[in-house]
Amino acid sequence: MSQNRQITIRQLLEEQSEAMKMRLLAGEAGLDRYIDHPRMQKPSLAFAGFIEHLSDYRLQVIGQTELGYLATRSPAEQKQAVDAVFDLRLAGVVITRNQDVPDIIMQAARRTDTPLIVSEFPSSTFMTHMLLFLSRWLAPVAYQHGVYMDIYGLGVLITGASGIGKSEIGLELISRGHRLIADDMVEFSRPGPEVLVGQSPDTLRYHMEIRGLGILNIRDLYGAAAITDTKRLRLIVELVPWDHIAAEDRVLGDEGEMEIHGVNIPRVPVPIRSGRSLAVLVEVATRNQLLKQRGIDSGHDFVQALQKRIERGG
Repeated sequence: MSQNRQITIRQLLEEQSEAMKMRLLAGEAGLDRYIDHPRMQKPSLAFAGFIEHLSDYRLQVIGQTELGYLATRSPAEQKQAVDAVFDLRLAGVVITRNQDVPDIIMQAARRTDTPLIVSEFPSSTFMTHMLLFLSRWLAPVAYQHGVYMDIYGLGVLITGASGIGKSEIGLELISRGHRLIADDMVEFSRPGPEVLVGQSPDTLRYHMEIRGLGILNIRDLYGAAAITDTKRLRLIVELVPWDHIAAEDRVLGDEGEMEIHGVNIPRVPVPIRSGRSLAVLVEVATRNQLLKQRGIDSGHDFVQALQKRIERGG
């Protein structure tokens, strides 16, 4: 299950007004308009009359160049150009470098209830920093069932059928010094190609459900060192019944990949059987993944050595 994200201008001001040195000048009635794309636009061509590709769901940034161009046109042409842009009911407009806002822009913002904001930063600095913020906030999100742990610095998602013991293994891993990120439902955002970052939904953060014990607050039980908020997903450990693993896979492994939100993540199946220390096996699977990231693959090396022995007639 995935969803697109958005941010209202009201939220943007609450989150970034201090850091980006922004203040609202007009258009308070339009603060609930939203942005759904991290990239901003500069309405240079729009002020020249070409408004076809101007998006009302992106933040519009007006700098010295745009205001300088407007100043070269007659008052009637200025009004026509500004009204055409603001009639699109834009999500929000930012004037950079703390420039004086022309009355014609102020009036258009008030008439259309368009949030008009001024920032002290120059356009290039403002757009660079705002792009980083919006890219994180608006990153596509997907939800996945499982227990998400920070094990040896890797984000590890433990999956499996309901009731198979995921939370109990997670609790044992916490007691062994590893950190909980999320239990039951994990929220994964995709801030960049091939990158998934997982965290817990707000309502579930720091909590685990253990059958027979109920809902436990891990931060209260084990302290702040037992939890962390986010981590990049690097490995999926899937808990499966013992008889679901073929005989040859028990020797050579059945490693593969699992796709989450368009990103392929290494997947390792761990068979469940009475008497096995599953927390230790999850730790070993994580250590093995760390070795693979460094170019060391024990299974692959074993198969190559065996093949050479066979070829020599050993």
